[in-house]
Amino acid sequence: MPKIIALGSLDKLKKGERAQIIGFSEQDIPAKYAELGIVPGAEVQFRCAVPFNGPICLTLCQTNCILALRKNEAQTILIEKMV
Repeated sequence: MPKIIALGSLDKLKKGERAQIIGFSEQDIPAKYAELGIVPGAEVQFRCAVPFNGPICLTLCQTNCILALRKNEAQTILIEKMV
């Protein structure tokens, strides 16, 4: 079982880091998050970020799907980092 080391938002991850989604900073959650599989309990791995506040790329670990999110969207997704 991975060890949890910190709480934060999805945009704070660095390349290769894994995290578990624990919730959202806003009460109104876009339906697209659920449709993409971004739900509490889902594990993600950060892949890369586009420079100049561009989108971030991550992998949903359960399905091995690769997703891209805007940085401002990633800031609303709360996570626990894992090692």
